[in-house]
Amino acid sequence: MLSVLSMFKNVAVKNFKCFPEHDFKLAPLTIFCGSNSAGKSTAIQSILSVIQNVNNIDVQRFALNGELFSFGRVKDLLSHTPNGDKIEISIDDFKLSFDAGPRQLELKELTLENESVSGFEELKRKLSNDFVYLCAERYGPRTSFESSGNTEKINVGIYGQYALSEYKRMMEKPAQNQEFARVMCADLLNGEKPTEEIFTDVLVKETMKRICPSFSMKVVEADEIDRVYNMYTSGLQSMRPNNVGFGVSYVLPIIISAAILKPGGLLIVENPEVHLHPSAQSALIKILCELSMTGIQVIVETHSDHIVNGIRVFAKDNDMFSEENNIIHSVSDRFEKRRIKEIHVDEDGNLTALDAGFFDQINKDLMRLF
Repeated sequence: MLSVLSMFKNVAVKNFKCFPEHDFKLAPLTIFCGSNSAGKSTAIQSILSVIQNVNNIDVQRFALNGELFSFGRVKDLLSHTPNGDKIEISIDDFKLSFDAGPRQLELKELTLENESVSGFEELKRKLSNDFVYLCAERYGPRTSFESSGNTEKINVGIYGQYALSEYKRMMEKPAQNQEFARVMCADLLNGEKPTEEIFTDVLVKETMKRICPSFSMKVVEADEIDRVYNMYTSGLQSMRPNNVGFGVSYVLPIIISAAILKPGGLLIVENPEVHLHPSAQSALIKILCELSMTGIQVIVETHSDHIVNGIRVFAKDNDMFSEENNIIHSVSDRFEKRRIKEIHVDEDGNLTALDAGFFDQINKDLMRLF
């Protein structure tokens, strides 16, 4: 119950990038989809802008560039069709606003007035939970990866560059989310209730097998140079990552993140479908659906109809997954005006609404062919 209470319910922006003003409802599983450059990422970026400024807000500062995302200057953040001269970001009861008038347009950092911030303490409490953001530009196969050097808070890196390091650090520890672990390792348990905790190493490998059935991996840490490397194994043979499909390297940080987040945490993933076969995309989103039902809030940006259809199948197969557990924001750009359609997946896997351009290209192509 505590993990549900820590989830974000709403994000609102005003004069923020492409949106003069809009509210986005959030659910345990939230999907943003739509055409290119329509504004799918804007709500996510508003959340990132606040997270990377938690320490700054404490001292009444707000930086536009940080470790999660760099916006540039105020003029780059300000909507092209602004409603007033203030930029506002709200997350639940937290509200932040700052001037975006002519004198501020070239600034990269702003000083906040006392009255421009409210509800910050409650936001800080929620943000003290685990958090992972994986951007669309994730690392592909590498001969080795940097060590995170962080033993306190989870840090897989926005490109997934520290994922192997975090996996190595936690692989011999019990999984942080045993409810999720029991679901993912159900085949090993043979329907029996586990008498002992499931470890992170087992959870990662069993979850990856749902996407890549032959998956097997060993990870080695080179302490003297602060790097880690992995080899994929097949029988007695070992294979370098660059000799295995790109999709494995791209999806591995997502699975590692899912395995090491504690209930109450937040996982944001852009384009999880990259380099994955349609069946693997469907398997991946079902994993993320399960994760969202065990106390981890999941936010996904996608271009894939296989992701959306995977959610529909999951809903039909799982009685506990209802409309309240998910929301899809379909974002479109028509004549420089953004339009957002809220869609849910009901317990039968049906979409509660449809939108023009909502993953209908295959139907248009088939109609043209036949």
